[in-house]
Amino acid sequence: KDASSTPSFDNKDFKGWTTLGSSITNNDGRSGQLMDIVDNVTPGFYRISFNTSKYAPSGFFPYVSIIFEIKRSQATEHFHVPLLHSPFSFTTYRGS
Repeated sequence: KDASSTPSFDNKDFKGWTTLGSSITNNDGRSGQLMDIVDNVTPGFYRISFNTSKYAPSGFFPYVSIIFEIKRSQATEHFHVPLLHSPFSFTTYRGS
């Protein structure tokens, strides 16, 4: 069964959310194609959304969106936002 997901990465401005890109995850659940976008962000609010139903079809959370802010002082930093999930829970954190 194909367990790939298509996470999307969005930016928020005064008009609302704008999709900056999306990619297909690999067998390990990683989305390397989004890294080029994430590594070139400017300060602001961002959302990354995951179609988790591809991994857990009978789960409680079919989609997970994570909203975070990149501050001006963080503009040159690397951002890694992992999502860990099971059919009935999820957690995320700012990785290194």
